[in-house]
Amino acid sequence: MNRISINQAWAYATSFFGDQHANHAILLIGVGIGGPLLLSILTGGASAGAMVTPDQLASGAAIGAISGLAILAALIGYILQSGSYFASWRMGLEPGEETIGSALGYGLVAALPVLLVSLGFLLLIGILAGMVFGAALFPMLLGNSSQAMSTGTAGLVLLALPVFLALLLWLAARFCCMGPVMAASRSLNPLTALAESWRMTAASQWKLMGYFVLIFIVVIILSMIVGMVAGVSMLASGGSVTGLSTGALIIGALLSIPTAYLTVAVPAGIYQALGGTNAGEVFS
Repeated sequence: MNRISINQAWAYATSFFGDQHANHAILLIGVGIGGPLLLSILTGGASAGAMVTPDQLASGAAIGAISGLAILAALIGYILQSGSYFASWRMGLEPGEETIGSALGYGLVAALPVLLVSLGFLLLIGILAGMVFGAALFPMLLGNSSQAMSTGTAGLVLLALPVFLALLLWLAARFCCMGPVMAASRSLNPLTALAESWRMTAASQWKLMGYFVLIFIVVIILSMIVGMVAGVSMLASGGSVTGLSTGALIIGALLSIPTAYLTVAVPAGIYQALGGTNAGEVFS
């Protein structure tokens, strides 16, 4: 277990894309952002343009069809986005070993088991959140709580929320090397990669958590700035539906690009700073 230098991790992150900027841009922007965005536009247009009869609306058939289409588009979008990350990690960690096509092929396949693990993880987090916050809020929802109890419950929720967010950041720090570990060895086993990431980050878990907090703050500030800029453009459009839709697309696109690059570069930098330069070193 190596102790990490945050300066070294950031240096590795900023130099991760090396001289392959065009290939990484094709993967992260073209596939990971453009693909899901195109799917969203196509499925949204199909849903909005479809003729729905009153009978279909009453029976819920149209709603079910639209919901199913949206879920399918979301799943395909997730696979495209995650696949672009794995392809980018593969090309950056093992330069010269892959063409962009073979790296993307690996990435799209690797995204499938990761999707299943992610769904399981989200289910567990949802159950945990329901147990913590549901127990506090349930009496209030039933209207069986007194004024004093309601005040105490609100205080408990406000106290539990930052603790819950801190738990998520800590888990993110412990499992952040999963993607690079898989990509470096062209593995399709996220469970083994999670275990390896847990081992690699053990000695520097609190430092990594602080690193993630700083990045989280930077992303929040960036989001606020982009949101204000896009908000001005929406106001300039007079609040029309077209203007609001365009503004939403602008916000999404402007935030997605730096987010995608950070999502790839930061874990890769941490992985390299912890000594994971290739598969042999990681699994030795």
